[in-house]
Amino acid sequence: MAHKHGVVLILSEKLHSVTSQFDQLRAVRFQDAINRAMPRRKPKRPPMKTSTDVDNNLESREPTTSETTDPGEIQPEPMKIQQQLLDDETRALQVELSNLLDAAHDTETKMVEMSALNHLMSTHVLQQAQQIEYLYDQAVEATKNVEMGNKELTQAIQRNSSSRTFLLLFLVVLTFSVLFLDWYS
Repeated sequence: MAHKHGVVLILSEKLHSVTSQFDQLRAVRFQDAINRAMPRRKPKRPPMKTSTDVDNNLESREPTTSETTDPGEIQPEPMKIQQQLLDDETRALQVELSNLLDAAHDTETKMVEMSALNHLMSTHVLQQAQQIEYLYDQAVEATKNVEMGNKELTQAIQRNSSSRTFLLLFLVVLTFSVLFLDWYS
């Protein structure tokens, strides 16, 4: 039992030290993440052109002679459709990437909370291990005290029986002495 308790105590101390190291590394990692995020603040960029702006630009542009005369050239209508498809695809990718970024931030937050709870739990386990060690020491001491008390009780019983024997012997000798003295007189 004591061996198992010792092993648990050693393991809980190691868990506490590893958790504290993990917390230190996590703090360094967060500091690095903050330092990296600060310079990367997104500058305000000009508003994106919408598909109507692109359409207006294409319509306002005057066709050149090569555009009107060359039949192999792509017509402006298919270009508009392709541009609109590319814009839609870009927006969809931006939404998907922002969703992935949000999910990653949520996961990171949950991991931070889990590591904090793990640290808290290991701290409590270490405190409980110390309390268990204290209780174990008290139990061992109480067992020793009970054993010493049993020995004292055994010795007291022996002393009590020997004193009874001595008292009985004394009374018998005294009685015979009195009878002898009575007979002799």
